[in-house]
Amino acid sequence: MIANRIQFDVVKHDIFHPNQLGGICQRSTEDAGLILTHLVRAGWVKGLQTSALAFDIAQFFPSINHEMFMAVLRKQGFSPVLVEFFASYLSADVGVGQGSALSPVISGLFIAPVMKLFYIKAALLNTTLLSFVDDRTILAQSKQLDDNNVGLRKAYKIIYLLFVAFALVLEHDKTELFHFSCRRDAYNPSLDLGYAPHTGATPLKPKTYWRYLGFYFDRRLTFHEHVLYYATKAFTTVQAMRMLGNSTRGLSPKQR
Repeated sequence: MIANRIQFDVVKHDIFHPNQLGGICQRSTEDAGLILTHLVRAGWVKGLQTSALAFDIAQFFPSINHEMFMAVLRKQGFSPVLVEFFASYLSADVGVGQGSALSPVISGLFIAPVMKLFYIKAALLNTTLLSFVDDRTILAQSKQLDDNNVGLRKAYKIIYLLFVAFALVLEHDKTELFHFSCRRDAYNPSLDLGYAPHTGATPLKPKTYWRYLGFYFDRRLTFHEHVLYYATKAFTTVQAMRMLGNSTRGLSPKQR
């Protein structure tokens, strides 16, 4: 009940950023996939190439600082009664129970200022930040993939410093790079992220296929890899169903 009421107030007063998609009512992985696909195809119409940099927050839910969260609530104008409730509800100094009904809205409120600060600081970089719970993706668009890499590196530094200010840690080794391209050439440049281990002689190499929130993207958005993966998964499931019974024992053919 409390989670639903807070979500209503947060959406009503535009506290969540529009690109926050996870843990929010009526916003799902399908929305994230559609937004990403739309941005890529809209860019191609304008002659722009799109690159994605996906990064991960180390132990996101266990790392949420309670004092910082209370400060965010006060800054956003929430009632002191609600702030006191969360001060009692969150007993330890850091961390939120990932299975709690309040976890999604807490994480969304905590990240909302980061999203808005990023768009202020990265206003000149022509980048987009998508957030789905603890999955974050920076998208850069320009005429050339090399220019995208420059923008992604600058945007990543901004987001890194913002997360440090909010007492969160990025796992640089889990960062992923993917270049969308409708061109027939195979140019697929690596990125010097500026943070170990993806710097200097060991830059971040782009993926040929990219798994994002259950979608399998290929560079030209044909979704061949996506269809192949789920078709194979379906056939494997059907094959495994034969183990559930035979003509004399186990489930009947109708039940299977």
